[in-house]
Amino acid sequence: MLFKDNPNIELPPFLGGFFSGMDRLYIPHNLLILKKIERLDNGDLELTAQAKDGHELREGVLKFKTEDPGKKEILYKWLNKRLGETIDFIYRSHFDFEVREMEIR
Repeated sequence: MLFKDNPNIELPPFLGGFFSGMDRLYIPHNLLILKKIERLDNGDLELTAQAKDGHELREGVLKFKTEDPGKKEILYKWLNKRLGETIDFIYRSHFDFEVREMEIR
């Protein structure tokens, strides 16, 4: 299954961000590179992406539809391996929690 189609998570659209001067309001996912992942107090993940061709940053929260600390840990590790890849590439990657859990063990 594609990561973007996973029914357990709600992906951030990366449509907003910090704007100053001539920053673009919209940056396509194929021009956004995953730069940082942080865990929030509730276990959701805050993702920060930067424009491949500029300085603009976009932040978004990846939310889980059900409370499952194990899945949150699996996804945190998987995304950390994808730092530097485009959001479009990550969203179109194949991802399955059960397969990733076996890889971690």
